[in-house]
Amino acid sequence: MQFYDAIAPELAMVEKEIERMLAGEPKEIYGMLLPFIKRGGKRIRPALATLCCRAVGGKGEDAVFPGALIEMFHNFTLIHDDIEDDSQFRRGEPTLHRQHGIPIALNSGDALYTLIWKRFAEADMDCGRFRLLQKLFLSDFKRVVEGQGLELDWERGGRFDITEKQYFDMITRKTAALMGLSCETGAFLGGADDAVRRALRKFGEDIGIAFQIQDDVLNVTGEFEKYQKEIGGDITEGKRTLMVVHCLDHATPGEKKKASAILSSHTSRKEDLEYVMELFRKYGSTDYAHRHALRLVEDAKKQLICLRDSEEKKMLVSLADFVVKREK
Repeated sequence: MQFYDAIAPELAMVEKEIERMLAGEPKEIYGMLLPFIKRGGKRIRPALATLCCRAVGGKGEDAVFPGALIEMFHNFTLIHDDIEDDSQFRRGEPTLHRQHGIPIALNSGDALYTLIWKRFAEADMDCGRFRLLQKLFLSDFKRVVEGQGLELDWERGGRFDITEKQYFDMITRKTAALMGLSCETGAFLGGADDAVRRALRKFGEDIGIAFQIQDDVLNVTGEFEKYQKEIGGDITEGKRTLMVVHCLDHATPGEKKKASAILSSHTSRKEDLEYVMELFRKYGSTDYAHRHALRLVEDAKKQLICLRDSEEKKMLVSLADFVVKREK
């Protein structure tokens, strides 16, 4: 992962910035947040912000503060998503609500969200830059919540008639929006014009969708030691992944009925999980999803034609390839 080495100083600054933002807050409320954020994570969003800022001629350190804010918002969504999905593990350790109970985990997530906006409001930047970044952040934070809401609505309604178009609309909001925001923020802070900002946002959103598809593939094909979340957990949670959409579109009526019942039951029985995964194999749904992720990454890299040749441009290509080659 050569791109991480290239921006190691900026990512170290992001870690320090997150620590600074949480420092001095009441430990009873905020104490679990830093250990949760420090569990790891790929820091792809601040990496994208840094590389895009440098790629258009800016200074990487200018993207540190907004990159830290986006990373904190991402972690806020993880806390709430884990509660909503009743996930067991996050980054190889029990989820916060499993460790501390739902009320405390929920409140800590809320506290992190409000702290993000407090630190943003305290930022020392000129009014014009502040207003534009505020609009970008508000728009994409809203899109993330709406994407999660769409997915929850499908589960509440017991819907398995989801089309690929509906799936991609949901995942573009839920997962890809923050990737696109990271790229556009970095480009804006580096002084890019509107056309370059739009192209880099599209780059970020395309690899964001590919990232989620690869994550879904790893959930049924990966190893816990590498993936660090429960294998088959998406089936237990009843996730409408691209594999599920493709599989149910090709399955027989009987197979579709049984698979939908399993996905609706939130079962973790090995034989039930294996039944759905066998259907994925039978209809080539896992391979179909992975191929789609590969195509998205190739489309994303085409957006980089807007950039002059540079080490940062090469690193963005490397990052895009990493998204679909990773094992965790």
